[in-house]
Amino acid sequence: DTQDALLGIGFVTTAPTAAQTGMRAAKERIENFSVFCKHVTIIPANKAILDSPDLRLDAFIGPGHVSTVIGCRPYEWITRDFGMPLVCAGFEPLDLLQSVYMIMKQFSEGRAEVENQYSRIVQYDGNPVALKILADVFALRPFFEWRGLGSIAHSALQLSPKYAHFDAELRYDLPGVRVADPKACQCGEVLTGVLKPCECKVFGTACTPETPIGTCMVSSEGACAAYYNYGQYAKQ
Repeated sequence: DTQDALLGIGFVTTAPTAAQTGMRAAKERIENFSVFCKHVTIIPANKAILDSPDLRLDAFIGPGHVSTVIGCRPYEWITRDFGMPLVCAGFEPLDLLQSVYMIMKQFSEGRAEVENQYSRIVQYDGNPVALKILADVFALRPFFEWRGLGSIAHSALQLSPKYAHFDAELRYDLPGVRVADPKACQCGEVLTGVLKPCECKVFGTACTPETPIGTCMVSSEGACAAYYNYGQYAKQ
């Protein structure tokens, strides 16, 4: 009797796929299916970064993929409470260039607003179908451990009571394992803008895309990976 488990991992960008799979499994009454849910949410992580006492950030380029699901409205508190411009951006070089221009234009005009550069894909209020599915299948975890940022409240998803019988953590009594950040890694400082990637002690030596130590190098979209691949190790 085989048991199949779906690993749900990533931000809410990928969560609707896991949610729809769970909904179909429930509809077809598939019993040998479970979900190991490790999806995370971006807003609590943003707040943890902004609450850092050593914060050295001036503005945000909002993530296009996440914003495709949640929209731009959830970021309004950043501009309102912290006075930082935020532009939701696409991924093409011209998208990013235009987003930087939009941020600099806000600075020059003394504004701090949420703007949507990626309007060809992102709706300001998000994807209502995806949001409805997420609200049905998932609930917020009380706490979740982040590499470089520590434990953040309500920053990840778990299956809602309605779908708890598919929860692999409950079905197989999986223990929670806490993995400490590597001592030499300074991803937390990179995330809050205290350090540029090239200023990390292990950047480009022990820590490379081929031998990554921290999350900022593990992800191909991480700041350290970008500096390594395109910055030519040059300090800016």
